[in-house]
Amino acid sequence: MDRAGTITKNVKYAVAGELLLAVLKFLSRRVFVLLLGREYLGLNGLFADVLSMLSLAELGFSVSITCSLYRPVAQGDTEMIKSLVRLYRQVYRAVGLLVLAAGLSLTPFLGFFVKEMPKDISNIPLIYVLNLVNASVSYFFAYKSTLLFVHQKKYIETSIRAAVSLAATAAQIGVLLLTRNYLYYLCLAIAATVVQNVAVGAEADRIFPYLREKEVRPLPAEILGEICRNVQAMLLHRIGTVAVFNTDNLLISKFVGVVSAGLYSNYMMIRGFLNLLINALFDAIAPGLGSLAATETEEHRRTAFRRLHFFSAWLFGWMSICLFCLYDPFIDIWLGEGYLLPKKAVLLIVLNFYVNSMRIPVNNTKGVLGLFWEDRYKSILEAVSNLAVSAVLAQRWGVEGIIAGTLISTLAFPFWWEPLVLYRRGLHSPADKYFADYLAHLGVTVAAGWATWLLCRGIGGGIGCFLLKCLLCAALPNAIYIVAYRQKEELHFFLHTAKGMVKKTR
Repeated sequence: MDRAGTITKNVKYAVAGELLLAVLKFLSRRVFVLLLGREYLGLNGLFADVLSMLSLAELGFSVSITCSLYRPVAQGDTEMIKSLVRLYRQVYRAVGLLVLAAGLSLTPFLGFFVKEMPKDISNIPLIYVLNLVNASVSYFFAYKSTLLFVHQKKYIETSIRAAVSLAATAAQIGVLLLTRNYLYYLCLAIAATVVQNVAVGAEADRIFPYLREKEVRPLPAEILGEICRNVQAMLLHRIGTVAVFNTDNLLISKFVGVVSAGLYSNYMMIRGFLNLLINALFDAIAPGLGSLAATETEEHRRTAFRRLHFFSAWLFGWMSICLFCLYDPFIDIWLGEGYLLPKKAVLLIVLNFYVNSMRIPVNNTKGVLGLFWEDRYKSILEAVSNLAVSAVLAQRWGVEGIIAGTLISTLAFPFWWEPLVLYRRGLHSPADKYFADYLAHLGVTVAAGWATWLLCRGIGGGIGCFLLKCLLCAALPNAIYIVAYRQKEELHFFLHTAKGMVKKTR
C-alpha cells in the first residue's frame, strides 16, 4: 500500500475508534456524576494529574526511540529494529517499576495537593493506589505498540483498544449501577488495561515474528549515543509538558477546591476527546512524515509542512469556534445544571486549546527530524513561568487566573521558539512566512468565530436548539474559510487529496 493509502486507512480507523470511545466515555461520565457526585469527579481528575507528573520517569525515551526507528523501518533493517526494541523493552520495564515505586511513596502526602480533602469519601489512599497501578501497567507493553505505529499499522492498536474499551465501559457502568462502588470501577479499568496491552503485544508478535528471536546484536555506539543525547533533551521537554498541561487540576485543587477541579475536568474531558482525535489523526500522518524525512529532499519537506500548517490552522480554528459556542450548551444537556464554569474561563480554555494545538504540526515535524536538543531549555522556562504566573494569578482570579497562567507561559516561550528551531535547523529557511501565515489564519478564525457566536447567542436552550447551533457551527465557519482561502494552493491540494480518499474509501 502507498503512503497516502496507508495514511487514509490509519485515519479512518483512528477517527472511527476515537468516536466510539468518546461516546463510551461521555456515557460513563454521565453515570459517574449521577451516582458518585462532584467530589469523586474532582478526586478522579486530581489523581490523573498527579500520575501524569510521574510520567517524567519515562524521560521522553519513547519519542527518542521512535525517531531512531524510522530509518531502519524504511530500509527494512530488522537487525537494527530488534536491537532498538530490546533497548526499549528494558528501559520501559524499569520505568514501570520506577513509576509504581515513586507513586507509592507519595501516598502519605496526598493531602498536600488538596485545599480540603473530601470527608464523605472513604479509602482515598486505596483509590489513589489503584489509579497508580492502572497507570504503571502499560509501561511494560508500550514498546510493541510503538513498532506498530512506526510501521504505519496504528489501526491495529486502535481496533483492539476500541473493542476492549467497549466491553470495559459496559462492565464499569453495570458495576456502578449495581454497587455504586468506585473501587470495583477502578479494578475493571486495570483489567481492561492489561487485556488491551496483552492483545496488542500478541498481534505485534504475529506480524513481526523476529521479535521472538533470542539473538539480538548490541546497538552501535553512535546510535546509542544519539539516543542518549535525545533522551537528555526530551527529559527537559517532558518536564515542560507535564508542568504546563498536567498541573492545572492540581493548582485548582490546591488554591480553589476539589469541586472546582471537578467542574474544570468536565471541560478538559471534552477538550481531551478532541485531542484524542487530533493525536490519532497526526499519529496517522507522522510515520509518513518520518518516511519523507528519511528519503525526500528539503524542498519536499518544506512543501509538506506548509500544507500541514494550513490544514492545522483550518481544523483547529474550526474546532475552537465549535468549542466556544457549544461547550456550555453541551454540558447543560449532558450533566445538568451546576456544572458550568464562568464564560471568561471558557474563553481562556478555548484560547489555550487553539494556541497549543497549533504547536502540534511544528513539534511533530521537529520530532521526525530529530530536533530535540536545540530548544531543550525552552521547556524549563515555560514550566517555571507557568507555575509561577498561575500561582500568583490564582490568588486574585481563581480558576481563570490558573488557566490564564498557562496561556501566558505558552505565548512567552514555545509559541515563537519552536518554529524558529524547525525552520532554522530542519527546513533551513526563514520563519517569517510561518508567522505571517499564522497571524493571517488567526484573523480569519477570529472573524469566523465572532460571526458564529453572534448567531448562536440568539438561539435558545434545549436539545433542538443545541442541534441547530451544531449545524450553524458546521456550516458558517467552513463557508468563511472557503471564501477566504479560495485562491490558496493548499486548499486545492487538499480538495484533490480528499477526492482521492473518498474514492479509496468506496
